[in-house]
Amino acid sequence: MIRLWHCLLVLGVAGCMKRPVPIVPEFAGDPDVVVSLARSRNKVDVLQGRFSVKLKMDDVNYTVPAALVMDHPDRLRFELYTPIGTSLATMTSDGQALHVWSQRDRTFYQGNNATSVLKGITGGEVGIDDLLAIFTGALPMADAEILHIGRTVFDEAGVVIVMLGPDDIRVRATIDPRLGVVKHLRVDPPSAEAGYEEPQTLPLLDVRYEGIVREGRSALPEEIRFEMPRMGWVVHMTNKRWTALNQAPDAFSLQPPRSAEVKDLVETLREMAQARSEHPPP
Repeated sequence: MIRLWHCLLVLGVAGCMKRPVPIVPEFAGDPDVVVSLARSRNKVDVLQGRFSVKLKMDDVNYTVPAALVMDHPDRLRFELYTPIGTSLATMTSDGQALHVWSQRDRTFYQGNNATSVLKGITGGEVGIDDLLAIFTGALPMADAEILHIGRTVFDEAGVVIVMLGPDDIRVRATIDPRLGVVKHLRVDPPSAEAGYEEPQTLPLLDVRYEGIVREGRSALPEEIRFEMPRMGWVVHMTNKRWTALNQAPDAFSLQPPRSAEVKDLVETLREMAQARSEHPPP
């Protein structure tokens, strides 16, 4: 079980462009324009990222190499490696399912419904396309209702919006008005509080971005820090290289290997959250 915590710490929670990507203006003053940019940016069709990933789970800390391949809008492969380059764990999604394979403990965690798996982490049935948006610093949930929008101070100066997400979760985001990139994203349980101020309670998910890396005409995050207090997970991803690929590899489906133990991923996440709730760290 400990090994699964290590694998899922980041797995639950990162070519040629087939269509032109607009150049982001240096400054966008209108909040509606900024939100529109944040929702439409970074639409590179096939994108690969190499990372150094720092994992923290309560008193467990370590750093591993990782690779991420995304085929927009909703396919991904995320892999953790040992320092010598052998595979530790793999997560894939073909847009419908989301599976995790732990090489270390020979266990295949099966998630036949990706939105149900992500609900176990975010509290709402978000899609794989939303996860890809978060990895690239774009605004997820493109069709979500906006409850609040305005220029104020949240995490730092920027345009702040509050969105109504699936299952009534609240998503607060700070967008840099100069580039239209998301700087801070926070997901909270359903609440009548729809203002821009952060709740005093712990979020379900908190994502912070630092730095910008240019890949062609896209601006992508240099660092991404995920916090998932309910699971006790912290993930800090530092980008080594973003690369646009010519075409998507055949790498987004995953089947349990022979002799692997198969477990339900949704149920496993539920058990992990319940165990932490019943036995919180000191």
